[in-house]
Amino acid sequence: MWEWLKRKRRSEVPTVRQVTIGEVQISSGRIILADPMSMYDAVEIEGVPTGRFSVHAQIIRYPEGGERIAKVGMRCSSKVSETRRTIATIGVDSATVVMMDAEVNERHWQEVGPERIGHIGIPEHRTVARLIEKQVGLKSHPTSPISSDFQEPISEDLEKRITEYLQSFPQYAEFTFMYFSIKTMNTFERIQEAMSDRLWTEMVLDKSTEASLLVFRSGFGDGSYSVDGLHCSDELVGVEIEFIGPAQDKVLEAFPILRY
Repeated sequence: MWEWLKRKRRSEVPTVRQVTIGEVQISSGRIILADPMSMYDAVEIEGVPTGRFSVHAQIIRYPEGGERIAKVGMRCSSKVSETRRTIATIGVDSATVVMMDAEVNERHWQEVGPERIGHIGIPEHRTVARLIEKQVGLKSHPTSPISSDFQEPISEDLEKRITEYLQSFPQYAEFTFMYFSIKTMNTFERIQEAMSDRLWTEMVLDKSTEASLLVFRSGFGDGSYSVDGLHCSDELVGVEIEFIGPAQDKVLEAFPILRY
């Protein structure tokens, strides 16, 4: 296994390209950057011009086949930036970052969604699903190699019954929430679904106003990343986040498997 993880890297040089990954409408003069799993720790940047601005990403493709986002930037002025300085640090634990107008976040982010879907997200999901099916008569279906969902909505009373039933098994009793939980399809869960097998996507939060957010992968995943402001005199003309730089390249020397 260790030898597999340290698979030999190829000698070819990675290729880099820059692409437009979406647009962000700024109406409040404030922009939010955050890990969608922990919005309470969001970075809010003030003094952003209003308007609709394109967001660009620098994509690295490694000769081994892997492709990752190295940097994301939004320019909000045609003025040439004169200075760059770090204005915040963003912590990432879900390998994704959202970018949106602060008022869109305040009005349309949902911590609790409209649905109640029974979810099992562990490797032995089929074993647990069959136990629940036999006990309460529900039907489930696999949604991935490591998860299953139940087809019918789960009421609060039924959730309690299922939880108490699983707690009667010693192997499920201590951390029952890890074996069975309820998805309400809140904003974070919608993002997880939308980002399946994607590096970035735009997601509409409110159809009537077309309020939306932009979400993208964070390089090699979790960590702390600097948010840099680009300025012309005292005016903010752009924002950038670098996910893969010299420090991350050193990690690749020891673990070339990350380039696959």
